[in-house]
Amino acid sequence: MSVFAVEEHHDNGYFLPGDINEFIWGTLAFTVILVIFIWKGLPPIRAAMTGRTERIEGEIGDAAALKTTAEAELATVNAGLGNVSDEAAEIRAEAVERSKTLVAELRDRAASDVAESRQRAEVELETLRAQATADLRAEVAARASDAAEAVVVSSLDDETQRRIIDRYIDQVGASR
Repeated sequence: MSVFAVEEHHDNGYFLPGDINEFIWGTLAFTVILVIFIWKGLPPIRAAMTGRTERIEGEIGDAAALKTTAEAELATVNAGLGNVSDEAAEIRAEAVERSKTLVAELRDRAASDVAESRQRAEVELETLRAQATADLRAEVAARASDAAEAVVVSSLDDETQRRIIDRYIDQVGASR
């Protein structure tokens, strides 16, 4: 017995179970949210990430320049002191340690900046989703009202029209 034999057969004429309108509206809503996110959300996120990357690369370049400067100073001290190798080894170790510490600090700062960027992007995405949902609800309510008015305006009184519109809005809200 296959898995498909257990499923109920729907006589709605489509290969999808349930109401095809629900599938269409869900797909439309998803597409609208996706387009808004790509249009409005991705450029600021990319710009922020690019800016942070450039700043971090600049700081890493500064660290490399500091390391080079420290190494140059070390070479100058070694040449000036001649055979004071113990002091030179100490200075060299200090310069290496300073550069390692600076690189570690820059990496930690970069990791925290990336984490902050991700968190802000998630908050912004959630805000965009909520706004798109609210906009879609308003648009559906307006279109439902227009459609109901066009179909039954001459045969229904105002109270009946309001009840039909409210019921439609509740159904759209429940299917979400």
